[in-house]
Amino acid sequence: MSRCLIVFIISVVPIFTFAQKPASAQQAFIEQFQSPRIWFPSSDNPILADAPGRYPAVLNFLFEGILGWTPTGAGQALTDKCETPLWSARLQDPRVSVSAQIQGGLVQKYIQECGAELQTEDLGEMVNVRRYLTMRYEPQDHPFLRRVVINLPGNVKLKGLLALKGDTKRRPLVIFRSGIFSSIEDFRPERGWMMMLFEQSPFNVLLLENLTSADFIANNNQFSFGGYDEGIQNILISQLLRNPLEPISRLVDSIHIMGMSLGGPGVLFSSLLNKYNSPQSAPLIQSFLAMCPVVNLKATMESLTGSGTRSAFIDLWGRRRLAGIEEKLPGVVQYDSFKFIQKAVSEVVRTYHGGLSYMSSVKLPPGMKDGEDFWGLNNFWPFYKDVKEPVMIWATDNDFMVPYSINSQMIVNKTMKVDSRNIRVVEFPEGYHCTLPVAYDWKMSSSLLQSYVLSHSPNFKMRENKLNMEMSDDEWNGFFTGTTKVTYTVDEPGKKKNFVNLEIVLQNSKGQEKTMSMSLPLSEFDFRFMNSELTSSEKDMIVRWVNQNLSAKMVDIAGKPNLQISWSVAK
Repeated sequence: MSRCLIVFIISVVPIFTFAQKPASAQQAFIEQFQSPRIWFPSSDNPILADAPGRYPAVLNFLFEGILGWTPTGAGQALTDKCETPLWSARLQDPRVSVSAQIQGGLVQKYIQECGAELQTEDLGEMVNVRRYLTMRYEPQDHPFLRRVVINLPGNVKLKGLLALKGDTKRRPLVIFRSGIFSSIEDFRPERGWMMMLFEQSPFNVLLLENLTSADFIANNNQFSFGGYDEGIQNILISQLLRNPLEPISRLVDSIHIMGMSLGGPGVLFSSLLNKYNSPQSAPLIQSFLAMCPVVNLKATMESLTGSGTRSAFIDLWGRRRLAGIEEKLPGVVQYDSFKFIQKAVSEVVRTYHGGLSYMSSVKLPPGMKDGEDFWGLNNFWPFYKDVKEPVMIWATDNDFMVPYSINSQMIVNKTMKVDSRNIRVVEFPEGYHCTLPVAYDWKMSSSLLQSYVLSHSPNFKMRENKLNMEMSDDEWNGFFTGTTKVTYTVDEPGKKKNFVNLEIVLQNSKGQEKTMSMSLPLSEFDFRFMNSELTSSEKDMIVRWVNQNLSAKMVDIAGKPNLQISWSVAK
């Protein structure tokens, strides 16, 4: 498969009706939060019909059936000074979390000091991107996930996947904006991050389609893209989730927004809008994280639609993914060879009449007005001043889709003036456009992501569970001399099992090893399992959650060695 093809791959209005009878108790729990503005379409609703620009079946078979792999969430063996729990705890220290500059500096220091240990063997452009795109994940069949449609002003229908833990605890809710062309039915680059945000962390998650997705184009009469429109949507959706009249608001402790690639500029613009649209009592949105984001939209689009082999492949793939756009933008019917995307962008600019969901209740920065100047509205940086809530950007040096030099690096080098101290770019020397979960230790990415959100969720509390097992009988006599290292592996539970089994290895200072098994009840974990049988998605989720959250170590209690197993769940 050519580099250019891999490079770009990474990248009927429904009547409101209540869903049909839920397929399971888990789905019924989610659907109880339905309302006229947040609703769950039935499986035969036209809004779920196949859209022409989705991934072709042959490519899905290649990625899933032949090249597919299932992440376990397990971390690499690291030295004590580079252990992820150590650096994650530092990130949550109140003296650090007070500033995005300090937090970003800490993450940058971690990468600089421990990068050699944290890097995986999946380096190199081809392997890195292939592994990133071929993670096995079945979001539509996942019992804890449910398709949702959000009704926004301007008759906009925005599809999402709502992921709920199955309990009524107030938790941080992360709004996750997907990248270019990604729909809820058809996303790949977002899979690893979705696993980390929902399955391995104590958060509920709302994954939203990109405005360039085939499904958004098919389900709406207007088309646009970029930070201005998605930023306004992020504010409106956050207000909706906070509205006490909405049933789902009962589950929301705080709101955080994350976005990747072309979903990034909306995160950045909403961090500015948050300043003007928050209630006096508390911020509407508590934190922002942009992964390999488009910072300079016009220059990035010019880079993608220029000349050369890379741009030609991008144009071919864009034409495939934007199939059907001619109905919304008739001017795209005619275009020069390999100039489809360039023509589509120019037609959006020519026909733009203001924000798709803009309404006067959304307060824009002083001096900024909704209007027809597409590029001007998407260049919001001249208005970006004194943003209070933390904004962190993670970007890779090597990025063939969103070139670092004309995007995040402009903030680092201050060639783009950003008049705010609470924004920080973290630069990663490995990875290619958002592929950090593959280029680096998986647990590093998941732990830092979790700690960043937790550090800005002051009202959310965790409860630590501990299980101590005394190891002082004759079998262990003389074994515990010096430091004992404890490691474990997780066995995938059976479909009717209520427990998960651990295979534990203890290694003493002499290099001697002993093994043992232990079972832990699923009822003590951070999910509420309602169905009688576990699906493959749930079993994979359990393995990932345990590998992320379970700690095993030897401790001394009353002068006797004890194996201590601990994990934290939401209070």
